[in-house]
Amino acid sequence: MARLQFEVELAADEDPKNNIITIKSITTEEGITYLIPPCFQAAKHHLQLTKLPEFVQIKKTLQRRGHYRKVWISMPTDVLELYKDNTGNIMFNDYLLEELTQTASQPATTDERLLEILEKLSDKCNTNKEQHNNLSRLTEKFVLIKFDNKITNAKQWLQCFESECKRFDLNCNTEKISALRLFLNDSESDWYESMLIKHSFNSLWEIWQASFLNTFADKSWSSVIYALTYKHLSGSLLEYALKKQRLLLEYNSDIDNRTLTDLIVTGLPTYVRSKLDRQEMTNPTLLFSALRMHEDQNNNIKRKVTDKNISTKSELEWRKKTPCQICHKIGKKNRFHSEDLCWFKEDKNSNNSVKHCKNLTLEIDQFQDTKN
Repeated sequence: MARLQFEVELAADEDPKNNIITIKSITTEEGITYLIPPCFQAAKHHLQLTKLPEFVQIKKTLQRRGHYRKVWISMPTDVLELYKDNTGNIMFNDYLLEELTQTASQPATTDERLLEILEKLSDKCNTNKEQHNNLSRLTEKFVLIKFDNKITNAKQWLQCFESECKRFDLNCNTEKISALRLFLNDSESDWYESMLIKHSFNSLWEIWQASFLNTFADKSWSSVIYALTYKHLSGSLLEYALKKQRLLLEYNSDIDNRTLTDLIVTGLPTYVRSKLDRQEMTNPTLLFSALRMHEDQNNNIKRKVTDKNISTKSELEWRKKTPCQICHKIGKKNRFHSEDLCWFKEDKNSNNSVKHCKNLTLEIDQFQDTKN
Protein backbone atom coordinates (compact mmCIF):
# COMPACT_ATOMS: atom_id res chain seq x y z
CA MET A 1 0.00 0.00 0.00
CA ALA A 2 1.43 3.39 -1.08
CA ARG A 3 2.23 6.06 1.49
CA LEU A 4 2.10 9.83 1.40
CA GLN A 5 3.22 12.32 4.05
CA PHE A 6 0.81 15.14 4.86
CA GLU A 7 1.65 18.34 6.73
CA VAL A 8 -1.39 19.17 8.88
CA GLU A 9 -1.76 22.42 10.85
CA LEU A 10 -4.34 23.97 13.18
CA ALA A 11 -4.89 27.44 11.73
CA ALA A 12 -7.30 30.36 12.02
CA ASP A 13 -10.56 30.31 10.08
CA GLU A 14 -11.99 33.27 8.18
CA ASP A 15 -13.53 34.17 11.52
CA PRO A 16 -10.44 34.75 13.74
CA LYS A 17 -12.29 33.34 16.74
CA ASN A 18 -12.50 29.87 15.18
CA ASN A 19 -9.80 27.31 14.31
CA ILE A 20 -9.80 24.85 11.42
CA ILE A 21 -7.53 21.97 10.37
CA THR A 22 -5.61 22.62 7.16
CA ILE A 23 -3.44 20.42 4.94
CA LYS A 24 -0.42 22.44 3.80
CA SER A 25 1.61 20.02 1.67
CA ILE A 26 2.12 16.43 0.46
CA THR A 27 5.46 14.62 0.41
CA THR A 28 6.14 11.43 -1.53
CA GLU A 29 8.35 8.54 -0.45
CA GLU A 30 11.06 9.95 -2.77
CA GLY A 31 11.24 13.06 -0.54
CA ILE A 32 9.62 15.45 -3.01
CA THR A 33 7.20 17.96 -1.42
CA TYR A 34 4.19 19.47 -3.21
CA LEU A 35 2.32 22.55 -1.95
CA ILE A 36 -1.48 22.57 -1.75
CA PRO A 37 -3.11 25.84 -2.85
CA PRO A 38 -4.73 27.86 -0.01
CA CYS A 39 -8.17 27.39 -1.57
CA PHE A 40 -7.88 23.58 -1.09
CA GLN A 41 -6.08 23.50 2.29
CA ALA A 42 -9.17 23.33 4.54
CA ALA A 43 -9.92 19.80 5.80
CA LYS A 44 -13.51 20.06 4.56
CA HIS A 45 -12.15 19.57 1.00
CA HIS A 46 -10.51 16.26 2.03
CA LEU A 47 -13.41 14.35 3.53
CA GLN A 48 -12.21 10.87 2.50
CA LEU A 49 -8.73 11.58 3.90
CA THR A 50 -10.07 12.79 7.25
CA LYS A 51 -11.86 9.46 7.81
CA LEU A 52 -8.62 7.48 7.84
CA PRO A 53 -7.32 6.33 11.32
CA GLU A 54 -4.04 8.23 11.06
CA PHE A 55 -5.83 11.51 10.42
CA VAL A 56 -8.18 10.95 13.36
CA GLN A 57 -5.10 10.70 15.60
CA ILE A 58 -3.81 13.98 14.22
CA LYS A 59 -7.02 15.75 15.31
CA LYS A 60 -6.41 14.65 18.89
CA THR A 61 -2.78 15.84 18.77
CA LEU A 62 -3.39 19.38 17.55
CA GLN A 63 -4.41 21.38 20.63
CA ARG A 64 -3.55 25.01 19.90
CA ARG A 65 -3.38 27.37 16.92
CA GLY A 66 -0.12 27.16 14.97
CA HIS A 67 0.53 23.60 16.11
CA TYR A 68 1.37 21.30 13.19
CA ARG A 69 2.38 17.71 12.47
CA LYS A 70 3.85 15.76 9.57
CA VAL A 71 2.52 12.23 9.39
CA TRP A 72 2.77 9.33 6.97
CA ILE A 73 -0.61 7.89 5.95
CA SER A 74 -1.16 4.56 4.22
CA MET A 75 -3.40 5.41 1.26
CA PRO A 76 -6.17 3.03 0.16
CA THR A 77 -6.55 2.79 -3.63
CA ASP A 78 -9.74 4.85 -3.80
CA VAL A 79 -8.22 7.66 -1.71
CA LEU A 80 -4.84 7.54 -3.46
CA GLU A 81 -6.56 8.23 -6.79
CA LEU A 82 -7.57 11.65 -5.46
CA TYR A 83 -3.92 12.69 -4.91
CA LYS A 84 -1.98 10.78 -7.54
CA ASP A 85 -2.80 10.02 -11.20
CA ASN A 86 -1.83 6.94 -13.20
CA THR A 87 1.44 8.48 -14.38
CA GLY A 88 2.62 9.36 -10.83
CA ASN A 89 1.81 13.09 -10.83
CA ILE A 90 0.69 14.52 -7.48
CA MET A 91 -2.58 16.39 -7.82
CA PHE A 92 -5.83 17.20 -6.05
CA ASN A 93 -9.20 17.56 -7.76
CA ASP A 94 -7.48 17.33 -11.16
CA TYR A 95 -5.23 20.24 -10.11
CA LEU A 96 -1.54 19.49 -10.50
CA LEU A 97 0.29 20.56 -7.36
CA GLU A 98 3.37 22.75 -7.44
CA GLU A 99 6.61 21.09 -6.46
CA LEU A 100 8.43 22.79 -3.59
CA THR A 101 11.84 23.92 -4.87
CA GLN A 102 14.93 24.45 -2.66
CA THR A 103 14.65 28.21 -2.94
CA ALA A 104 11.00 28.27 -1.95
CA SER A 105 11.56 25.81 0.86
CA GLN A 106 14.20 27.93 2.67
CA PRO A 107 11.73 30.33 4.38
CA ALA A 108 9.51 27.43 5.27
CA THR A 109 12.47 25.62 6.83
CA THR A 110 13.29 28.71 8.89
CA ASP A 111 9.71 28.95 10.05
CA GLU A 112 9.71 25.28 10.94
CA ARG A 113 12.84 25.72 13.04
CA LEU A 114 11.29 28.68 14.85
CA LEU A 115 8.17 26.66 15.56
CA GLU A 116 10.28 23.75 16.82
CA ILE A 117 12.18 26.09 19.15
CA LEU A 118 8.93 27.58 20.45
CA GLU A 119 7.51 24.11 21.02
CA LYS A 120 10.60 23.03 22.91
CA LEU A 121 10.45 26.14 25.10
CA SER A 122 6.77 25.56 25.74
CA ASP A 123 7.36 21.91 26.57
CA LYS A 124 10.22 22.89 28.86
CA CYS A 125 8.00 25.37 30.73
CA ASN A 126 5.29 22.76 31.09
CA THR A 127 7.87 20.23 32.31
CA ASN A 128 9.24 22.67 34.90
CA LYS A 129 5.74 23.49 36.09
CA GLU A 130 4.89 19.80 36.36
CA GLN A 131 8.11 19.10 38.26
CA HIS A 132 7.32 21.96 40.66
CA ASN A 133 3.84 20.59 41.31
CA ASN A 134 5.24 17.09 41.83
CA LEU A 135 7.84 18.47 44.24
CA SER A 136 5.18 20.34 46.21
CA ARG A 137 3.09 17.19 46.54
CA LEU A 138 6.16 15.19 47.51
CA THR A 139 7.29 17.59 50.25
CA GLU A 140 3.84 17.37 51.83
CA LYS A 141 4.87 13.84 52.84
CA PHE A 142 7.98 15.08 54.65
CA VAL A 143 7.95 14.40 58.41
CA LEU A 144 9.35 17.86 59.07
CA ILE A 145 8.06 21.15 60.45
CA LYS A 146 8.87 24.53 58.95
CA PHE A 147 12.12 26.09 60.12
CA ASP A 148 11.81 28.88 62.69
CA ASN A 149 15.13 30.49 63.58
CA LYS A 150 13.77 31.70 66.94
CA ILE A 151 13.00 28.30 68.47
CA THR A 152 14.53 25.65 66.16
CA ASN A 153 18.07 24.32 66.26
CA ALA A 154 19.42 25.04 62.76
CA LYS A 155 21.97 22.22 62.63
CA GLN A 156 19.55 19.57 63.87
CA TRP A 157 16.77 20.79 61.56
CA LEU A 158 19.04 20.77 58.48
CA GLN A 159 20.12 17.19 59.23
CA CYS A 160 16.44 16.14 59.39
CA PHE A 161 15.77 17.96 56.10
CA GLU A 162 18.62 16.17 54.34
CA SER A 163 17.44 12.82 55.73
CA GLU A 164 13.95 13.40 54.34
CA CYS A 165 15.37 14.39 50.95
CA LYS A 166 17.38 11.18 50.90
CA ARG A 167 14.30 9.15 51.90
CA PHE A 168 12.37 10.49 48.90
CA ASP A 169 15.32 10.31 46.46
CA LEU A 170 15.80 14.07 46.15
CA ASN A 171 19.54 13.79 45.64
CA CYS A 172 20.00 16.46 42.97
CA ASN A 173 21.29 19.86 44.14
CA THR A 174 18.52 21.69 42.31
CA GLU A 175 15.82 19.51 43.90
CA LYS A 176 17.16 20.11 47.40
CA ILE A 177 17.40 23.87 46.86
CA SER A 178 13.85 23.99 45.47
CA ALA A 179 12.46 21.87 48.32
CA LEU A 180 14.17 24.03 50.96
CA ARG A 181 12.05 27.03 50.00
CA LEU A 182 8.87 25.13 50.89
CA PHE A 183 9.99 24.76 54.53
CA LEU A 184 11.00 28.35 55.27
CA ASN A 185 8.86 31.00 56.94
CA ASP A 186 8.58 34.60 55.78
CA SER A 187 11.37 35.69 58.14
CA GLU A 188 13.87 33.42 56.34
CA SER A 189 12.65 34.17 52.81
CA ASP A 190 14.99 37.17 52.46
CA TRP A 191 17.98 34.93 53.02
CA TYR A 192 16.69 32.45 50.44
CA GLU A 193 16.04 35.15 47.81
CA SER A 194 19.50 36.61 48.38
CA MET A 195 21.12 33.21 47.94
CA LEU A 196 19.06 32.64 44.80
CA ILE A 197 20.24 35.91 43.28
CA LYS A 198 23.87 35.28 44.21
CA HIS A 199 24.23 31.57 43.42
CA SER A 200 21.05 30.50 41.46
CA PHE A 201 19.45 27.06 41.44
CA ASN A 202 22.40 25.50 39.62
CA SER A 203 24.87 25.99 42.46
CA LEU A 204 26.16 23.28 44.79
CA TRP A 205 24.06 22.25 47.78
CA GLU A 206 27.15 22.50 50.02
CA ILE A 207 27.23 26.27 49.40
CA TRP A 208 23.63 26.64 50.59
CA GLN A 209 24.27 24.30 53.51
CA ALA A 210 27.25 26.30 54.78
CA SER A 211 25.44 29.63 54.38
CA PHE A 212 22.36 28.30 56.21
CA LEU A 213 24.39 27.17 59.23
CA ASN A 214 26.49 30.35 59.35
CA THR A 215 23.34 32.47 59.24
CA PHE A 216 20.94 30.65 61.57
CA ALA A 217 23.09 28.44 63.85
CA ASP A 218 22.71 29.41 67.52
CA LYS A 219 26.12 30.49 68.86
CA SER A 220 24.97 31.61 72.34
CA TRP A 221 24.64 29.62 75.59
CA SER A 222 20.97 30.42 76.16
CA SER A 223 19.54 27.31 74.46
CA VAL A 224 22.09 25.06 76.21
CA ILE A 225 21.32 26.50 79.65
CA TYR A 226 17.57 26.29 79.02
CA ALA A 227 17.82 22.62 77.99
CA LEU A 228 19.97 21.61 80.96
CA THR A 229 18.02 23.53 83.63
CA TYR A 230 14.51 22.79 82.39
CA LYS A 231 12.45 21.36 85.30
CA HIS A 232 9.00 20.01 85.98
CA LEU A 233 6.88 22.63 87.72
CA SER A 234 3.34 21.52 86.97
CA GLY A 235 1.34 19.40 84.57
CA SER A 236 2.00 15.92 83.22
CA LEU A 237 5.25 14.18 84.13
CA LEU A 238 5.40 12.42 80.77
CA GLU A 239 4.90 15.65 78.83
CA TYR A 240 7.76 17.24 80.78
CA ALA A 241 10.05 14.27 80.05
CA LEU A 242 9.28 14.27 76.33
CA LYS A 243 9.89 18.00 76.01
CA LYS A 244 13.19 17.88 77.91
CA GLN A 245 14.32 14.97 75.75
CA ARG A 246 13.67 17.08 72.63
CA LEU A 247 15.53 20.07 74.08
CA LEU A 248 18.53 17.95 75.00
CA LEU A 249 18.67 16.25 71.60
CA GLU A 250 18.48 19.62 69.85
CA TYR A 251 21.39 20.74 72.01
CA ASN A 252 23.40 17.56 71.34
CA SER A 253 22.04 14.84 69.06
CA ASP A 254 25.00 12.55 69.88
CA ILE A 255 24.25 12.34 73.62
CA ASP A 256 24.19 8.77 74.99
CA ASN A 257 21.00 7.25 76.44
CA ARG A 258 22.25 7.00 80.03
CA THR A 259 23.29 10.65 80.21
CA LEU A 260 20.07 11.68 78.50
CA THR A 261 18.01 9.76 81.06
CA ASP A 262 19.94 11.19 84.02
CA LEU A 263 19.45 14.76 82.82
CA ILE A 264 15.70 14.21 82.42
CA VAL A 265 15.42 12.74 85.92
CA THR A 266 17.23 15.71 87.51
CA GLY A 267 14.32 17.95 86.60
CA LEU A 268 11.64 15.74 88.21
CA PRO A 269 10.08 16.49 91.63
CA THR A 270 11.89 14.97 94.61
CA TYR A 271 9.03 12.64 95.61
CA VAL A 272 8.99 11.16 92.08
CA ARG A 273 12.76 10.98 91.71
CA SER A 274 13.09 9.11 95.02
CA LYS A 275 10.85 6.30 93.73
CA LEU A 276 12.90 5.66 90.58
CA ASP A 277 15.62 3.02 90.65
CA ARG A 278 18.66 4.47 88.90
CA GLN A 279 19.98 1.04 87.97
CA GLU A 280 16.79 0.28 86.06
CA MET A 281 16.49 3.65 84.28
CA THR A 282 19.05 2.93 81.54
CA ASN A 283 17.26 4.66 78.64
CA PRO A 284 14.47 7.25 78.15
CA THR A 285 11.92 4.63 77.05
CA LEU A 286 12.09 2.84 80.42
CA LEU A 287 11.86 6.18 82.18
CA PHE A 288 8.75 7.16 80.26
CA SER A 289 7.09 3.86 81.18
CA ALA A 290 7.89 4.40 84.86
CA LEU A 291 6.58 7.98 84.79
CA ARG A 292 3.25 6.79 83.45
CA MET A 293 2.93 4.58 86.54
CA HIS A 294 3.55 7.56 88.85
CA GLU A 295 1.25 9.86 86.88
CA ASP A 296 -1.84 8.88 88.93
CA GLN A 297 -0.06 9.56 92.21
CA ASN A 298 1.01 12.96 90.96
CA ASN A 299 -2.57 13.73 89.95
CA ASN A 300 -3.87 12.65 93.41
CA ILE A 301 -1.44 14.99 95.16
CA LYS A 302 -2.48 17.85 92.96
CA ARG A 303 -6.14 16.97 93.54
CA LYS A 304 -5.72 17.02 97.36
CA VAL A 305 -3.97 20.37 97.27
CA THR A 306 -6.64 21.72 94.98
CA ASP A 307 -9.46 20.40 97.20
CA LYS A 308 -7.84 21.92 100.29
CA ASN A 309 -7.48 25.26 98.58
CA ILE A 310 -11.08 25.11 97.43
CA SER A 311 -12.25 24.22 100.98
CA THR A 312 -10.30 27.07 102.56
CA LYS A 313 -11.52 29.49 99.93
CA SER A 314 -15.13 28.37 100.38
CA GLU A 315 -14.90 28.76 104.15
CA LEU A 316 -13.52 32.27 103.83
CA GLU A 317 -16.22 33.21 101.34
CA TRP A 318 -18.89 31.78 103.66
CA ARG A 319 -17.58 33.80 106.58
CA LYS A 320 -17.56 36.92 104.48
CA LYS A 321 -21.15 36.43 103.37
CA THR A 322 -22.63 35.34 106.81
CA PRO A 323 -23.26 38.17 109.35
CA CYS A 324 -22.34 37.74 113.02
CA GLN A 325 -25.42 36.54 114.94
CA ILE A 326 -24.24 37.99 118.25
CA CYS A 327 -24.00 41.48 116.78
CA HIS A 328 -27.29 40.97 115.00
CA LYS A 329 -29.13 40.18 118.27
CA ILE A 330 -27.96 43.35 119.97
CA GLY A 331 -28.94 45.48 117.02
CA LYS A 332 -25.55 45.85 115.31
CA LYS A 333 -26.34 44.60 111.83
CA ASN A 334 -24.20 43.99 108.73
CA ARG A 335 -21.11 42.97 110.68
CA PHE A 336 -19.33 40.11 108.89
CA HIS A 337 -16.82 38.40 111.11
CA SER A 338 -16.42 35.15 113.02
CA GLU A 339 -18.53 34.76 116.16
CA ASP A 340 -15.42 33.46 117.96
CA LEU A 341 -13.79 36.84 117.46
CA CYS A 342 -16.82 38.95 118.29
CA TRP A 343 -16.28 41.57 121.01
CA PHE A 344 -19.73 41.05 122.46
CA LYS A 345 -19.41 37.34 123.00
CA GLU A 346 -20.05 36.24 126.60
CA ASP A 347 -17.25 34.41 128.38
CA LYS A 348 -18.74 31.33 129.99
CA ASN A 349 -15.62 30.69 132.12
CA SER A 350 -15.65 34.14 133.74
CA ASN A 351 -16.50 34.56 137.51
CA ASN A 352 -20.24 35.22 137.84
CA SER A 353 -20.13 35.77 141.63
CA VAL A 354 -20.20 39.51 141.12
CA LYS A 355 -23.77 40.65 140.94
CA HIS A 356 -24.42 43.85 139.16
CA CYS A 357 -27.03 46.10 140.62
CA LYS A 358 -28.19 49.57 139.99
CA ASN A 359 -27.84 50.40 143.65
CA LEU A 360 -24.17 51.15 144.28
CA THR A 361 -24.61 50.69 148.05
CA LEU A 362 -25.69 47.10 147.72
CA GLU A 363 -22.70 46.27 145.56
CA ILE A 364 -20.30 47.75 148.08
CA ASP A 365 -21.94 45.96 151.02
CA GLN A 366 -21.63 42.68 149.19
CA PHE A 367 -17.86 42.90 149.08
CA GLN A 368 -17.26 44.24 152.59
CA ASP A 369 -15.57 41.98 155.06
CA THR A 370 -17.76 40.76 157.88
CA LYS A 371 -16.47 41.66 161.30
CA ASN A 372 -17.42 39.74 164.46
